[in-house]
Amino acid sequence: MPPSLTHEPLPDAPEGSTAQNDYRGRAFLYALLASGPEDLLKVGMTHDPLARWSAFHPRWFEVFDLDHSLLVETETRSDAQELETRLHRMLEAYSCPMPITMRGQAGGATEWYRGAYAAVRRFVSEQAALGFVVHASAMPWLKAAMHQQQERLEGLLRQAYADHMAGWLAPAQQRALQDLIDAHRCMDPEVPARLPTDILAALGIAI
Repeated sequence: MPPSLTHEPLPDAPEGSTAQNDYRGRAFLYALLASGPEDLLKVGMTHDPLARWSAFHPRWFEVFDLDHSLLVETETRSDAQELETRLHRMLEAYSCPMPITMRGQAGGATEWYRGAYAAVRRFVSEQAALGFVVHASAMPWLKAAMHQQQERLEGLLRQAYADHMAGWLAPAQQRALQDLIDAHRCMDPEVPARLPTDILAALGIAI
């Protein structure tokens, strides 16, 4: 079978689903800002921002402004849910449709807001003053999370090469592998230098 090219662990279940409601432990309130001149963001909660955000778009590391996206870390899911509920109520007047470029099947079709970034930053700053761990830029947290996954990249490449030689690697899987390597390169520009160049070339992976 061809390899899975998604980040591990698997993305959260859509907000409000039974699977997500069963989760216990550390969680995050997030405000994920879209790249570009339009002030557009997604508010939600998750136990794994990397898995959740990468589920929204194959080029998530480009379509989102990760330097200005925000995380509030909580000890329990219920704490994150309470913060999320308060923030959603505060932002009702800013509600807008999900961008058509996002993956609807990721469960992120609701809770998008336009023109709300300044208000969200104030809310997040208030949580820092109350003692919550706040990541005023999500990028350092994401870089650390991606670094933990680097060791599986070469194994994925070698399995993909074997599947390619056997005629099993579909074009969509090749594109997903390119996206995954590009995501790692976005977080750590030295990643391609640590990967086997002959396999990258055989798979048509641009570096």
